[in-house]
Amino acid sequence: MKPLQKYKIIDFSQAWAAPIASMMMADLGAQVVKIEPPEIGDHVRKWTRPDLKGESPYYLSANRNKRGIIIDLKTEEGRNLALELADQADVLLENFRPGVMDKLGLSYKTVSARNPMIVYCSVSGYGNYGPYAARAAYDLLIQGESGLLGVTGQPDGTLAKVGVPVIDAMSANVAAFTILAALIGRDEYGKGQHLDMSMLEVATTTLSTLITDYELSGHKARPMGTGNQLLAPYQVYRTSTLPIVLGVLTENHWRLFCDLIEQPNLLVDPKFATAPYRVENRDALNTILVPILLKKTADEWIREFSRIGLACGFVNDVESLVAHPQHTARNFFETFSVKGKSYRMPGVPWRVQPYSGDHVPPPEHGEHTREILKDWLDLKEDRIDALIKTKVIGQL
Repeated sequence: MKPLQKYKIIDFSQAWAAPIASMMMADLGAQVVKIEPPEIGDHVRKWTRPDLKGESPYYLSANRNKRGIIIDLKTEEGRNLALELADQADVLLENFRPGVMDKLGLSYKTVSARNPMIVYCSVSGYGNYGPYAARAAYDLLIQGESGLLGVTGQPDGTLAKVGVPVIDAMSANVAAFTILAALIGRDEYGKGQHLDMSMLEVATTTLSTLITDYELSGHKARPMGTGNQLLAPYQVYRTSTLPIVLGVLTENHWRLFCDLIEQPNLLVDPKFATAPYRVENRDALNTILVPILLKKTADEWIREFSRIGLACGFVNDVESLVAHPQHTARNFFETFSVKGKSYRMPGVPWRVQPYSGDHVPPPEHGEHTREILKDWLDLKEDRIDALIKTKVIGQL
């Protein structure tokens, strides 16, 4: 049994944030139909490099377990076809700029008038209203506007974006969670809802501790490399081989740490006696710790810190991540094939029992057009052929 197998989702979204949300629900069994325009389809299909031979990691990593259909929404017949699909759906997901779905005749008002049970989720950079609502937005832009970019980087002020589209991923999680909550409410009370989700607001929640800190103290957070404004030691440290991540979060951990590195004097030094003082005197503390941690290998320190229960870990690259022993033990990665080339991608980050975990690769552009129109709308072959001939729809 797949928990969401009774739900149908019509997905107009492109790029990464919203498509991941629908993929998460597809992973749990929802029937997701991805609608793409003719010619290029989802525009991230073109986010590639020569060595990728035309394939897009962004597209492939966000669209498994879906079926794909090509519909030209610029045509009246195409829009009517999309409305007919929405009539059969439990959820409509879109991430156009506010107003675009209205212009296409696919607004919440129009769709819900035909299907009052629809849960209609709009994901946008800034939400459906406000002075920034019409602005274009991608992950990097939202990292900047939200303040996340302003606190990420080095203490000298050199900024760095988070190495992956983290706001897209977080927005996907929030969208999926909110959609599921709305479906529960709909099943309970008999009416759908319009969900207006802002990536800026999602991103701003990641700064909650920094905002609360500012409100209480007036302290304006700045980039700290891998450090933390309220914890020390808590950062990346070099060893004689590879860097490691180390976190000392409690006074008991601090005592264990000092005993292990044979520095009992740190326990009685008033500069480091409590966590607030260690934060205040972070640089002085690191002056002592850095040369000590350089004396052993990363493997040695990880083994010793783990033995006494300290939070520690390696700084993995992508190659080591896909071979990570924890992922291997839990069979986390899945292998798919595209045009004869096998590739691995992360599986679902949860375990549900009993549950069938079989997954299918992302659809080719228009791969399931004919199949979807038969399954959802019971269209006959001659009708589908006519729509293809007039280019209202497309197929492989």
